[in-house]
Amino acid sequence: MNVAAALLVVLIPSPIAAQLIVKLSPDSDRAFDTYIQTAERQFDWRPRVSLDKNPSVKIVPAAPNPTIDLPGAIIHDWTGAILVPGATVEKALTVLQSYDDYKRIYAPQVTDSKLYSHQGNHWRSYLKLYKRALLPAIFDTEYDVEYRELDPARWAVLSRSTKVAEIDGGKVLPVGTGHGYLWRLNAYWLLEQRPEGVYLECRAISMSRDIPLGLAWAIKPMITSLPRDSLQQTLDATARALR
Repeated sequence: MNVAAALLVVLIPSPIAAQLIVKLSPDSDRAFDTYIQTAERQFDWRPRVSLDKNPSVKIVPAAPNPTIDLPGAIIHDWTGAILVPGATVEKALTVLQSYDDYKRIYAPQVTDSKLYSHQGNHWRSYLKLYKRALLPAIFDTEYDVEYRELDPARWAVLSRSTKVAEIDGGKVLPVGTGHGYLWRLNAYWLLEQRPEGVYLECRAISMSRDIPLGLAWAIKPMITSLPRDSLQQTLDATARALR
């Protein structure tokens, strides 16, 4: 636990900690939908991240401002990429479609996973997510996922969250109620075969709560760094599975 978090644990006992339970406003929920619609209309499925010889994941802002403040919420928009030598698009698709194995591939971020249904290039899945920010948080999440073959060497994957519900004390809270570390989560993948291996690019657009007045100095760095760190961990785990 970092110094800011340790201070908050000491200085924020249960009365104030209870104030961290919030509700997502309908206006912010609609604003996220509008942001997603605009982003998806602009997709041209071309690589956006220039990789150098460093084999590690590279994360860049996907928009001029990767954090957008809304009334009561924040949109986070990051893109990450990595080149996995010797890997293929076909193997990458196999990894991404192995939803029952996500709890192994993407641990500890994913603690449980299952495939709900699969018809053609349309998949429905369930993931139980574990997030560690100021306080640990667990989420029941569900997704509609569409796979698009752009050409024989390139695929696009569009994963859209249909449910994000926080689990608190073993109880699943109503959607849009909780600590607000995660309200929505969409991920857009580009898989591109290259002579040296497979290029993986993922754009993650998520939404979290805003920051309580007087606590922004301590909490905002954690809230805003969590989506970027999660994206890096996701790409690292995918690359490991491909190796």
